[in-house]
Amino acid sequence: MLEQNINVDSLKKLQWKIMQNVAAGAIIPLMRIGDELGLFKKLADGGPYTVEEFSSAAKIDQRYCQEWLNAMCAAGFCSHDSELIRFHLNPEQQAVFANEDSPALMIGAYDVLSGNIHNIEKVKKAFETGEGVPYGESHPCIFQGTARFFRPSYSSNLIQKWLPKLSRATEILENGGKFADIGCGFGLSTLMIAEAFPNAKISGFDIHEPSIKSAKKYAIDADLDDKISYSVSDAKSYVGEFDLLAFFDCLHDMGDPLGAAKYAYQHLSKDGFIILIEPTASDNPTENFNTIGQMYYSFSTMGCVPTSKSQEVGLALGAQAGPKKLIDILLEAGFKNAKIVYKNATNMVIEAQK
Repeated sequence: MLEQNINVDSLKKLQWKIMQNVAAGAIIPLMRIGDELGLFKKLADGGPYTVEEFSSAAKIDQRYCQEWLNAMCAAGFCSHDSELIRFHLNPEQQAVFANEDSPALMIGAYDVLSGNIHNIEKVKKAFETGEGVPYGESHPCIFQGTARFFRPSYSSNLIQKWLPKLSRATEILENGGKFADIGCGFGLSTLMIAEAFPNAKISGFDIHEPSIKSAKKYAIDADLDDKISYSVSDAKSYVGEFDLLAFFDCLHDMGDPLGAAKYAYQHLSKDGFIILIEPTASDNPTENFNTIGQMYYSFSTMGCVPTSKSQEVGLALGAQAGPKKLIDILLEAGFKNAKIVYKNATNMVIEAQK
């Protein structure tokens, strides 16, 4: 029985929001199926198709094909003619779902979402024990999805927008400086920097051995393996001295971010710089209560916090730590002039000098 003090209009708005979220969640497995079976790419490369033509071209059952296409059209992820006979992807849909080199590609988000669903039991146990879930125990599609999801943003911003805002970063790289990416994952950012700055000496470090193997393969495929050195290492055990040390979307995942920052300080050359790319967030949590914040807090609950709590210290900053906590860590580690140098709706760039 409904309580008498329930506001019916507010109730209906809440129910409608839930229906929108359920609809968004319901399509997750269909997006993964479409991606893994190459359905988006097939629609992008050919068509418009009838259902019969598309099922034949994609080598899938016609009935499943019809239902999948209807779901995509209902979501606005596929286009059709006025008679609902022929289906295709318009240029925007191709850019978001089918073109791996597109700066607008977002299909990788569904890898991460699927991986989070696979990880429910492990994270649920962590809720009860207060312990963590080691990064390497995440479902494999988390690693692939993270790389695919971040790649478009890095492609659009890293060289053109972020590095030019950093003090002397471009100059250092152009003049053959030493750059290290801590928590490099599949090495996408290091590949971009190696391509843009052929004189730079570049290293990538990550705790996840399969990711490092993938990074090495991507470097070979791009004919850049002679310019980049990759090693399996955590944030407090890599070796070398560098002019630029970068933590791209990973410092908040670490159990001991202060220890990582202190270690980075010790491994920077005189007047070297530390660079953080972090999710945009306010220091006031209520200012993060929006669509982007919902996404980041959810990803953080399933991935960032469990990863951090599985490591020593287990500070668990979370993906919405906010600039003050991050800058305070850099200052406590000994850095100076820590500040935000660039910010957009999803990312903020922080630098500090040794």
